[in-house]
Amino acid sequence: MTPDSDPLDALAEEGAGALEDGEYEIALEIFEELLKKDPGHWGAALRHAECLHLLWRSAEALQEARALRPPAGEEDDPERVELEGMILEAMGRFEEADGSFLEANRIDPENFPLPVRLDADDFKTLLDKVLASLPRVIREAVQEVPVIVEAKPTREMAEHAPAINPEVLGLFVGTSVGHKVFAGSGYGDVVLLFQKNLERAGRSRQEVSKEMKVTLLHEYGHYLGFDEEELEHLGLG
Repeated sequence: MTPDSDPLDALAEEGAGALEDGEYEIALEIFEELLKKDPGHWGAALRHAECLHLLWRSAEALQEARALRPPAGEEDDPERVELEGMILEAMGRFEEADGSFLEANRIDPENFPLPVRLDADDFKTLLDKVLASLPRVIREAVQEVPVIVEAKPTREMAEHAPAINPEVLGLFVGTSVGHKVFAGSGYGDVVLLFQKNLERAGRSRQEVSKEMKVTLLHEYGHYLGFDEEELEHLGLG
């Protein structure tokens, strides 16, 4: 920090870095410290709510996100609205969540696109096309470890794999080649895809399809025990 720099800005930057790196507990503590020094710091309050969301503290996150709503008659912030939608989605309140995503899109359509919602048949059609396009080694792995589609990750999954947050796109569950990754989940060896999250990962079916392919390559890479060089060979490095 330079002599002229604002210590609150430095704290905010530190918290944002921890959040981006997936260090949610650390980020939460940093934003709590910042809010003690500046209770009116709107950005820190929003990021604090986001940390709670990513730590599965959904009720607290929703309360904090809603406390940041503007007074009646003033335009809401699309980032706040989107976060509220993400929290509601994690709570299984899908219709309310889509209402929030619609409002964020109304406020700022360029930066807050609508989710690419697909019914079960459409999603399966997209998945089948992606599976057919995977490298042979991955297609063979799919015969041993099937793909299961779930709407969202759950708190119960996170109890077995603490690194999992409500926004992950996919998850390998089971025993990788030579390593125990995740046990006691109620599943056999499977790769889970989370449809609601994937639908928000792109602006079109084509982009969702691309994210689905990348996710499958990563998760089957975990199963096969691929290192960084092998992942790079698949185009994931």
